[in-house]
Amino acid sequence: MDRNFRVAVVGAGAVGLSTALCIQDRIRNCDVTIIADQFSPSTTSDGSAGLWTPFLVPDDQREVVSRWALKTYHFLWDVFHSETACTYGVQLISGFNFCKEVQHDPPWSKQVKGFRRLSEEELKDYPGREYGIFYTAFTIDVPRLLSTFMKKFREQGGFVKAKKLGSLQEIESSFDVIVNCSGFGAAELLKDTKVKPKRGQVIRAKAPWIKHFYIDDIGDQKGDLTYILPGVDSVVLGGTSQDGNINTEDDQTDLDGIMKRCLKLMPSLKECKVQGTWAGLRPYREAVRLEIDRTSPGCKAKVVHNYGHGGSGLTLFWGCALDATELVLNLLQSKKSRL
Repeated sequence: MDRNFRVAVVGAGAVGLSTALCIQDRIRNCDVTIIADQFSPSTTSDGSAGLWTPFLVPDDQREVVSRWALKTYHFLWDVFHSETACTYGVQLISGFNFCKEVQHDPPWSKQVKGFRRLSEEELKDYPGREYGIFYTAFTIDVPRLLSTFMKKFREQGGFVKAKKLGSLQEIESSFDVIVNCSGFGAAELLKDTKVKPKRGQVIRAKAPWIKHFYIDDIGDQKGDLTYILPGVDSVVLGGTSQDGNINTEDDQTDLDGIMKRCLKLMPSLKECKVQGTWAGLRPYREAVRLEIDRTSPGCKAKVVHNYGHGGSGLTLFWGCALDATELVLNLLQSKKSRL
């Protein structure tokens, strides 16, 4: 064969860029092109709080989700202990997750650093909260991460094309394999009715005295969440998880509710300075779709799907990228054997 294999990755968020990089790094004789209509700083990933912690993922995928999450955790651990941690915007951070009764430790508990259940004495400082856990994870400055990923991808010979696709069939004749990392866009691109929007709203504030993360999982039926997540340059205050709400504009009622809940949890935030706000749609799906598409046998290009990560794209991205790359490699090896 006198040409490299050609692979397209559709989507330029954290999942898409990490998948493109993994394919570059692990598959020889392969030209990779990223195709997307939105790039950083305009992706859904850019608005993410960037905390590593499994969130809004299906219970029946708990085992595989934990494996993806831990692969990502170990990747971030290596980045944090490298000379490039600042470039990637990766910060090691410990914190509190208040929750309903802890009957079983999460499956990832034995591999993250410092995991323990909160004592009754510790919980006295947070009235109304009877259970909780403490552990060490990471926050990511997502725009820095995406910028670094894109720079590395281009330096390694990757191609980038800005285009809004109406279907994957538009590009099937140009590539051997297409990897669909379109996130919420899969609802339109594939007519996937299982992809549902879960609207998120956050506030970014300057509060350098906040050194731990705080998550309160005891929300209400309206989709209100409470979390305080220190990042590299700001603290993210949140949030919401609203089913079916597709409004990507700020909602003042939501913003007021976020600030009220965060102040109740951490009164010192009264002195914080608001730097900005963001609203976007998490690509929730009843199951993360990471598989070879075997429903279109006549398609000229083989398709691998990697989307539907809910609120855990920045928790699962590297683990999912590794698995997607293995599927791409299997397809290319099978294609090569038939040539």
